Amino acid sequence: MRLLNLFIEDFRHIKGTTIEFGERITVIAGQNGTGKSSVLGWVAQLCKYNGSEKQLNGNKFEEDWSKIFRFCPDSDWDKNYKVKFKYSIQENINDKDISTRLTVITNSKDKRYRADFNRNKGEGKKAIDYPIIYLGLKRLIPIATEDKIEKNIINLTTEESNLFNALSKEILLIFGDDIKVDSIRTTNKKILAMKTDKYSHLGNSAGQDNIGQIVSSILSFKRLKKSLGIGYHGGIILIDEIDATLYAGSQIKLIEVLNKYAADLNLQIIFSTHSLEILEVIDKNIREDTFLGKGVKINFLKLFDKEIKCEINPSIDFIKLKIKAERGKKEKIEKIKKINVVCEDLSAELWIKNLISNTELSKTINPCGANLPKGNLKNLAESKNKELQKCRYVLDGDVRIEFDKKGVPKNICFLPTDKGVEVEMYHFIKSLSDSDNFWNEALNHTKETCFKDHQNGSNQNIAKNWFEDEGLKKDFFGRGYSKLFNRWKSGNKEHLNQFLTNLKNTI
Repeated sequence: MRLLNLFIEDFRHIKGTTIEFGERITVIAGQNGTGKSSVLGWVAQLCKYNGSEKQLNGNKFEEDWSKIFRFCPDSDWDKNYKVKFKYSIQENINDKDISTRLTVITNSKDKRYRADFNRNKGEGKKAIDYPIIYLGLKRLIPIATEDKIEKNIINLTTEESNLFNALSKEILLIFGDDIKVDSIRTTNKKILAMKTDKYSHLGNSAGQDNIGQIVSSILSFKRLKKSLGIGYHGGIILIDEIDATLYAGSQIKLIEVLNKYAADLNLQIIFSTHSLEILEVIDKNIREDTFLGKGVKINFLKLFDKEIKCEINPSIDFIKLKIKAERGKKEKIEKIKKINVVCEDLSAELWIKNLISNTELSKTINPCGANLPKGNLKNLAESKNKELQKCRYVLDGDVRIEFDKKGVPKNICFLPTDKGVEVEMYHFIKSLSDSDNFWNEALNHTKETCFKDHQNGSNQNIAKNWFEDEGLKKDFFGRGYSKLFNRWKSGNKEHLNQFLTNLKNTI
C-alpha cells in the first residue's frame, strides 16, 4: 500500500487542507500549533494490523486512537470532524473516509466519542489491515525519571543484536564500545535501551533513548518481512518531533538511514520536525533530484487568515523565514551589462531590435548603428586591431558574398537574406497579395498608394527613399517600423531562426 494524500476537510482549526505523502519519506514541518501531530494521529487511526505478529517490544503493529487524540467534551464532542485518505494498492487508487461522532450507549447512558470509517458507504467500514508503528512524544520521557522501571524479556537474534549495535553507532556517530540491547519496561513505554561495558539503561541519554526506539522499529519491520515472506507488503512508521534530543550530525545521519531502510523494507516514514538541519538536507536532495529527493515530500503547515494552509516542497529560504519568524530581504537584481553589436546604420539597428524582440538576446545585446559610409563597417570588422576584434558586428546581407572565398570571422554575422534592409523590405511588401492583412482597404492603404511614388525598387536609392518616406512610416510601417518588420518575420520564420542562431554563436 502507498499513502498518496490526506484531505482534512474539517478538524479543529484545519479546514480544506491537503497533505501529500512521499514515496518513502514525508516531512511535516511548520510553526507550533499548526496541527503537525494531528496529521500523524490521523494516519495512525487509518491502519490496524490484523496479523498476530508483534513488534520487538511486544506491542501490536497499531496504535490506540485514545493514546494519540484527547477529545474535549466542551469543544470537540459537538463536532463531526472528517478527513479523507487517498491510497494505492497495486496501482488501484482507493479512498477511505474517517469521521467522528458522539454516541450514547443506551444501557449505561454513557457517552462515547468515536470514529467511523466510510460511514455512509456500503464497503470498507474498517481500518486498513496494514502494520504501523507510532512513536509519540512519550518516547522522550527520560528513563531515569520514570516511577517504574523493570526488565522486559525480549529475545533477539544475533543478526538483530548486531544490526541494533551497528545502526545505533552509525546514527549517534559513536566510535568505540559496542552497544548491547537492554530491554526494559517503564510506566510509559517498553523499549530496547542501550548498554555498554561502562553504563546500563539508566545511563542512557534522551538522544540514545530516542534512537533506540527508532532503530527497534526498523528491526521490527525487518523481522515482520522475514516472517511473512511474500505476504509482506510494507508498513508505516510515524515519528513525532524526530529531531528532539538529537544534535545536528545525528539528525542528518538518521534521515540517511531511514531513507535506506524505507526502500529496503517498503516503508513510508512520516515524521514531524522543526529542524532546519534536516529540512536543509532534504531540500538540497529535492533540488538535486537524488534518490532521497525523489522519494520525499515536505509539507509545511502555516497559519493564514486563522486557518491552516499547507505548502508542498517550499524553498528552504521560505521555511527558514517562517520557522525563525524573520523578515526576508529583497534580492538586489544586478543590471545585466549588454554587449554592443555594431551594425551599418539606423535601419539595420531598428531591424535587429525587432528581430531579437521577445527573445533572451534582447536582454544581452545592444544593437548600435554606426552610420558609416558603405563598406567602412566591413573594413572595421575585418581589422587586425585587437580592440576592434573584440567587437561584434552585424553586416547587411548584401555584403555576404564578399566573404564566400575567404570565410567569415567569428565576430561577424549577417542580417537575413542577401539584400540590404531597405531593398529586402521593399521587395517583400511589394510581393504581398492585395488581400493581405498588411493593407487596409477601407483607408485605401493599398499596394498602389504604398508604391505609387517609388516605382523601381531595384534601385537602392529608390528603396531607401521608400523606406524613409514619412507618410508611409505613419500609414504603413508603424512605430520603429514594427508593423513592417513583424509582417516580414511572420512570412520568413526560417530566415529569422537562422539569424538568431547565428547571432547567438557570434556573441
